Parts: sequence; C-alpha cells; structure tokens
Amino acid sequence: MSRPRHWARVRPGIECPLRRGAWYPVVELTTSEAVLEVHRESLRVPRASLQILPLRPPFWSLVRRIPDNFRYAVCPRCSTRRPFLDASTTLRCERCRGRFAVAWSDTQWRALEVLPGRTPSFGLLARARVAALHALATTFRVRPKS
Repeated sequence: MSRPRHWARVRPGIECPLRRGAWYPVVELTTSEAVLEVHRESLRVPRASLQILPLRPPFWSLVRRIPDNFRYAVCPRCSTRRPFLDASTTLRCERCRGRFAVAWSDTQWRALEVLPGRTPSFGLLARARVAALHALATTFRVRPKS
C-alpha cells in the first residue's frame, strides 16, 4: 500500500464496526463516504461517522465505553488497546514497545479535519506539525532541535 494521504477514526458516540480510537488509512474519499483499509480489506464508512486528518497523530487515543464508563487507551502505532486508569502523560505499548504521549484532548486536531470541499493548507499543516512536536517535547521533557 502506498503512503496514505489521510487517516480516519470513528467519532465518539457513533455505532460503527471499527475499533474506537484506532486510526485507519483512507484509501478513497468522497463527499459522502470514505473507503478505509481495515485488515487489508476495503470498508466503506459514511464520512459523517469519521474524524479524518491528513496525518496519523502520534498520541495514545483515550476512549470511554459508555455502558460501564471503562476507559482505555489505543496505541498510535499498532492500535493495541490497554486499560487506562491514571493520569499518565505517556504510556509504553506492550505490543510494539513504543512510548507515546497521551492525547488528553483532540482539540488541536479539529483544526486539521478534512471536511468535504476543504483541504487544509500547507501552512496549517506546518503549524499543526510544530504544535505536535512541541507537545511531544514538553511531554518527554526534551528540547526540540532548532
């Protein structure tokens, strides 16, 4: 598969056969639906059910199951789920061994959402990348290279 131009995940509160919090590569995008690659298969999903971004965020997604109020985190690299019980700023994935920051909010990603008829500008993408790198540097207490 070529490098995806967009990534998508299910919006909170939407009934869908996809795992909540996991990011999927977008194979095709129309005004009404997205075709996602799920386990090497194509799956058509209504676009309104998805949050679509031009990049795959490098943060753990936090998901809350409504019936039992159970929270879990989804690894940004391999989509493994794990219980989330504390206020950690970073988590290590037992499956892929990566250590990533926890996304306590997705507010910064909302400005980048790929909406029908709107493509984020290069400047907006560059600013989002800088903001993401700053958030990661702050979380891991490192200084970004100039």
